[in-house]
Amino acid sequence: MNRKPVAAYIHGTAESERQRLDDLNGLTNRSFIDYLALSGTEVMCDFGCGPATLEVEILDRYPGARLVGIEGSAAYAGAARERLADRPSASIVNADVLANGLPDETFDLTFCRYVLEHVADPQAMVREMLRVTKPGGRIVAQENDLANVVYDPEFPGHAAVMRAFCDLQISDGGDPFVGRKLFVLFDQPGVDRVEVAMSPEIHTARQPERYRAWMSNSIRILTGAAEQMVAKGFISRAEVDAVVQHMRRRVEEPRGVALFRWDRVTAYKASEPGASK
Repeated sequence: MNRKPVAAYIHGTAESERQRLDDLNGLTNRSFIDYLALSGTEVMCDFGCGPATLEVEILDRYPGARLVGIEGSAAYAGAARERLADRPSASIVNADVLANGLPDETFDLTFCRYVLEHVADPQAMVREMLRVTKPGGRIVAQENDLANVVYDPEFPGHAAVMRAFCDLQISDGGDPFVGRKLFVLFDQPGVDRVEVAMSPEIHTARQPERYRAWMSNSIRILTGAAEQMVAKGFISRAEVDAVVQHMRRRVEEPRGVALFRWDRVTAYKASEPGASK
């Protein structure tokens, strides 16, 4: 399937999507901030910061850090600026991640989450992250691989709906499987070494509140994309609705387990020209 030259953000920027992102951040921020392994004095840049829920939590934990967020959506950039209005150590740039205007070799740490899957040329974005990172600095990413969405007991029809969702993202220029490709994307000239890792999401019926939150996030993703999936002929509305109904019953009465994993990478920019691959 041919990919568009510019990827679309498949989830949109409506208020309901902003709330979904906030809720997802509530589930995933702590683990990701731990993975960043901050000293607390870094100058950092977030490529695709969205409404800055993560930035607020980072600065709550590390008030001595400084942060720049790049966000292409004017609506999300505005929301981010509002949230960070009382944080003089943070600023937001409303720009495309590939044309952000930031100077070379500025940041100790450059990172992104859930963004490379929406970029038509993820390698170009990695190069841009490298460009703005200081020699010896780190570049970090956490991304999806939607082949890893698993429920037990499984929902009838779930596999077909996920295939349709992945086809939709590909048709919009994104890559729902970019998580497995992080090593290759980041193993490029200018990088000293690359470390890959995985972070599991395990939500069971014995932890009903987190189970419900994770399941509700999945429902909102599918219902938000349903119209596009149907319009492009990837699946019927009846098939989507049947799966969503099964999922809603699990929210009402948690059962079994929901499994997923985030793929992660840390790349270390070479301290000396020519000292890397």
